[in-house]
Amino acid sequence: MGVEEVIHSLRHLALTVPDLTEGAEFYQAFGLNMADRGGALGFRCDGRDHDEVILVETGRDRRFHYASFGADEASLPIIAQRLQDRGIARLDPPSADAPDGLWFNDADGNLVNVTVAAKASHAAEPVPRVNRPGVIERSGERGCPSRDIAARPRRMGHIILFTPDVTRLQRFYCDVLGMRLSDTIVDEYAAFMRLPVDSDHHVLGLLKSPGPGFHHVSFEMASIDEAALGAQRLFGKGFRHAWGPGRHGVGSNYFHYFRDPWNGLAEYYSDMDYVSAGCDWPVTEWTKKDGMFLWSADGVPPPDFGRNYELS
Repeated sequence: MGVEEVIHSLRHLALTVPDLTEGAEFYQAFGLNMADRGGALGFRCDGRDHDEVILVETGRDRRFHYASFGADEASLPIIAQRLQDRGIARLDPPSADAPDGLWFNDADGNLVNVTVAAKASHAAEPVPRVNRPGVIERSGERGCPSRDIAARPRRMGHIILFTPDVTRLQRFYCDVLGMRLSDTIVDEYAAFMRLPVDSDHHVLGLLKSPGPGFHHVSFEMASIDEAALGAQRLFGKGFRHAWGPGRHGVGSNYFHYFRDPWNGLAEYYSDMDYVSAGCDWPVTEWTKKDGMFLWSADGVPPPDFGRNYELS
């Protein structure tokens, strides 16, 4: 690991919420496993050894609580020095059961944690065989998967936060945590950053808003079929469709969004661009329309897709 390769993973997102019961119903229907954390609930994908979403009950409106990133032990002194150089105070953990490591506020005042952790891996999925004009990869067998497949998320892939100053916050995460800028949307509307190691196109995105807040959390599915089956499961349980299915320009991934009980968003995604650590990835400034979607069953995103409900 080079000294600039500081963090290597996004560990979990924590939200404060008015009611844990509603959160339990939603995230279990979404396909995550739940555990009681004593005044909080932890959710994780099958096979993961750590929580990926944590809900803390406060009895008040839902708010972004903190984001936790993983790093090697040698990286923590590097980050600590960068914080000191910028006059950023080290903070105490918000609770006794919070992760150890470094705690601090980002440029918007959001709480951030970097903790020593092994980089999580996940099992490789079978390569789908797809028939195309002139190219037959599957002959003599059906391609349609069973309706009874579990259609469960494989891992948390990224989070998107609202910010009043996209460029300032993007520079903070690049300068302090070593993240890399992948793409932007014109007029400083959005920025998308990846890890400094081999990484999805983005693990953290920023969306312009009058104030900070949480926009969405996204989970990887094995295929667009599994994303659609997961969406069908949520429809069947009465949860609110937000946008999709469709395909983003930024990141290239297929998407389907649902509203959580507090007007946040949770996304199923599949087939995102991947950038190796040594790749000279060309940062592109997208138009808002082309960046947000190549196609969508709904057409344009709904009017409240970019609304920051933490400011309501």
